Amino acid sequence: MIPLDDPIWQTLEGGYRVPYNPMPALERLEMAETREEEKEVFRELWDKLHHQGDVGTASYATVPHLVKIGKKKGIKSYDLPALVALVEIQRHESQNPSLPEEFKESYANALVSIPELIASSLPGDCDEYITSSVCAALAASKGQFNLARAYLEMREDVALEFLKEQTGYEPSTMNKTEQVASRNPDKPVS
Repeated sequence: MIPLDDPIWQTLEGGYRVPYNPMPALERLEMAETREEEKEVFRELWDKLHHQGDVGTASYATVPHLVKIGKKKGIKSYDLPALVALVEIQRHESQNPSLPEEFKESYANALVSIPELIASSLPGDCDEYITSSVCAALAASKGQFNLARAYLEMREDVALEFLKEQTGYEPSTMNKTEQVASRNPDKPVS
């Protein structure tokens, strides 16, 4: 993993194909104490590391740091797994640069550790955005890019529509509270 004080950060490009040094944002993310501080950092990272399908060398160098931060702080929103998934998906698109040789080992190690990241730091109460982004990150880490892309786009309503159209599935008549209770029998329903 490239140390945050390495001068190479100054030479990397983000999604706009202009120099972008994500090091200060990564340092702020590591030190963030509130969800609002994290959101602010992720807004910057989303904006600078990805643009209309384009990613750059700064995007690749950031992935191992995001995974490390996720292991340390946990997955608190869809941002971290979704950004990791998107960078890995887009890395394989022809318009994007190849992964530099000096990044390959740490990048590959980050992808291999995604299942561990998910298992150790996923919050017990996940909304559909966290669930879909975690599934996308797992699929992307396994090279299943179409599935990863579908997970990034999928929400409960879209999934239901797809299931009805493609498989004829009709959902249970249980309401949402009953469905939650059936998944968590030891948790009181409020």
